[in-house]
Amino acid sequence: MPEEYVGRYIPATLSNLVEKSYLERESSSIERILNAVAQATQCPLVMLYVYKNDTLALVGIVGTIGEKTAELTELSHAEPKKVFGETMQIVSGDANSQHNKMRLRLLVDGNAYCGFCASVVVGSLEDRRAVLVIANAHLHGELSPAQIYVLQAHASHLATLLDVDRTRSRSSSEADIRQKVQSERLRLLESVAVHARDSILITEAEPTDLPGPRILYCNAAFTRTTGYSEAEVIGKTPRILQGPKTDPASRAKLREAFARWKPIEIELMNYHKDGSEFWVELSIVPVADENGWYTHWVSVQRDITERKQADELATRVRIAEVKNETLAIEIQERKRVEAELLYTAFHDSLTGLRNRAFFMERLTVAIGHSRDLSTPGCAVIFLDLDRFKAVNDSLGHIAGDALLKEVGSRLKRCTRSQDTLARIGGDEFAVLVESTVDLATSVDIAESIIAAMRAPIRIGQQTIFPSCSIGVVRASDQYQSPEDLIGDADIAMYQAKRAGRGDYAIFSESMRAEAVAALALQTDVRLALKRGEFLLYYQPIFDLASGRVDGFEALIRWQHPQRGLVSPAEFIPVAEEIGLIRRIDRWVLREACAQLRMWHDRFGDQTLHMSVNTSVSELRDDTFVDEIKSVLEEFALEPRNLQIEITEGIFLVPSASVTTALANIRALGVRVALDDFGTGYSSLSYINRYPVDTIKIDRAFVSDMRSEKRTLAIIDLVVKLGAALNVSIVAEGIEHAEEATLLADMGCSHAQGYYFGRPLSSKDTESLIDSKHLDCSEIKAA
Repeated sequence: MPEEYVGRYIPATLSNLVEKSYLERESSSIERILNAVAQATQCPLVMLYVYKNDTLALVGIVGTIGEKTAELTELSHAEPKKVFGETMQIVSGDANSQHNKMRLRLLVDGNAYCGFCASVVVGSLEDRRAVLVIANAHLHGELSPAQIYVLQAHASHLATLLDVDRTRSRSSSEADIRQKVQSERLRLLESVAVHARDSILITEAEPTDLPGPRILYCNAAFTRTTGYSEAEVIGKTPRILQGPKTDPASRAKLREAFARWKPIEIELMNYHKDGSEFWVELSIVPVADENGWYTHWVSVQRDITERKQADELATRVRIAEVKNETLAIEIQERKRVEAELLYTAFHDSLTGLRNRAFFMERLTVAIGHSRDLSTPGCAVIFLDLDRFKAVNDSLGHIAGDALLKEVGSRLKRCTRSQDTLARIGGDEFAVLVESTVDLATSVDIAESIIAAMRAPIRIGQQTIFPSCSIGVVRASDQYQSPEDLIGDADIAMYQAKRAGRGDYAIFSESMRAEAVAALALQTDVRLALKRGEFLLYYQPIFDLASGRVDGFEALIRWQHPQRGLVSPAEFIPVAEEIGLIRRIDRWVLREACAQLRMWHDRFGDQTLHMSVNTSVSELRDDTFVDEIKSVLEEFALEPRNLQIEITEGIFLVPSASVTTALANIRALGVRVALDDFGTGYSSLSYINRYPVDTIKIDRAFVSDMRSEKRTLAIIDLVVKLGAALNVSIVAEGIEHAEEATLLADMGCSHAQGYYFGRPLSSKDTESLIDSKHLDCSEIKAA
């Protein structure tokens, strides 16, 4: 017997209840029965009480509930009316039995027990009553039918033992007594099975594996249910009830329970004698004898076919309901998706504004109305954010998206309800202005947009000052398609961008010709790089104290086959726009370093240095620093002989990659110069945040220094600041001797400009170097 159901048997002191000598002889039998009850019902606490003169007395107890003390009490009528069924199940086949009216309660340490508790009345020949109580704090629900049957059988067995005491006191012989007790016991066992409404089978205990134990007994309910007679099943195994649809998994569970001698409850398909199917709820428990050996299996079967059929019908109904619900959900989801697709088809997912498709459709209708009425009835405002790529490159696309959302919100506040605002793509937006006979309304909207963009935007830890360039075009009879109108608005927008950004331009026919020319220029720039049409000129940088050439600034020129020598001011913006600037920068760097190496070798002056202009695109390129190092190694140049020039515009959008690149460049020993200081976005904080080796004062300051005392004071301050910070100061754009004198008097160290010399070809530059020592007045303009 499993150890968890074997308890400590405590024989009671019965005094005059029964003769102690008999109980002492039979106490081991009672103990084994109580342990068998514990095993069959899987309840760790089993108690046997007997009545004597309406008083409960404990005969024996097996197990405990933890470390606590259990006690059965009978409620008096004066106590609160709590019927027995509230705290304890009654195990009785007769619902009207007087046993069900007993007022019993199980107490644990003096408190009412709230766990599972059940009781069966133990009958006797002389109407003496006893109570068999079982309890399990961890059991939920009720006993299985088979467990109830076995519990009643054990109660009948206990009844025979308790009756022995009464019977043996009479004159009957011991053999007569035992025969009478055994007969009564068999009668009680038979009455339990015969009158049961459920089918009951009793089989041998073994074999537990196939083919299974043989049937020893079946009750009338079994023969009525299955159609088999008693003679047809006795000696057979319960497998005669199984068939093709009997679940193999359920049969495996049965075999597993038999092998482990464990009770089991299961539902499975059985077959009548005529082959028809029926469902049974099967409850099986092993039964042990007084010595603890398993001798039989008791199986209680309940026909649940009607319930299964009802369940199956309910399942089919529920499946149908679920299908209907699913269909309704699918229809609702389809409608939602359709609405979402319709919204997506005509809205920009990022800003929530209308998209290009909707705008072009609306513009087509507006152009048609204008043609029908023979009067211009609409205008298009096309705008593009300035330097948006710099935000994306430096702060990332998440920051770029945040900027676009904020711009979209600002544009909404600048347009009227009847206008159509859309994001055309990237950082381009458009406004369709309808119901207007002139450009005044469109210009007002354009001006309000430019004003709205001036306010800074905080994105993360960075403050961005956005701006946009706007093109405005008015519809006319010449426009046959919305693409034509958008194209001219785009041309006007680029005209505004080329004029200085942050402004608007109204389209004119001359702009189209300029746009065509600009497109041709773009094509020529691409071809120029392939054909090798670019060349370098070198502007000397003079040491004002010695009058000697200290170095040169490499300046790119374009020798166009038809246009002649083209200034970088014309083609560098185009190169930036079409994405060629980095390739051009790399070419300039390598060409300038190669030329410097030739001059070092020819003239033996290893102090000459070369300044090379660098774009922000290069500084954001992770390979740029390695490229500088590679070029220096290729031409065997000392890093101090190379100076990289950057403009203040590079700091418009602070970038960690730019900061890192500058630090790495200076770590190589290459000098960094801040070009055009005093214009654009000048700030002393740049000098503090981004250490530089040289500051180049822009010619706009130098040209005003002779007439403006304030400008002269500012330049003087910058020169002194350079001395304090040990930073070299170079004044650009010197065109007059007086400017050179003033700067020399201030202590400015270096200067360059037309007064000293224009940018020179490499051949003319060599003549300049060959002159050894030059006085400033001897310099000839090239």
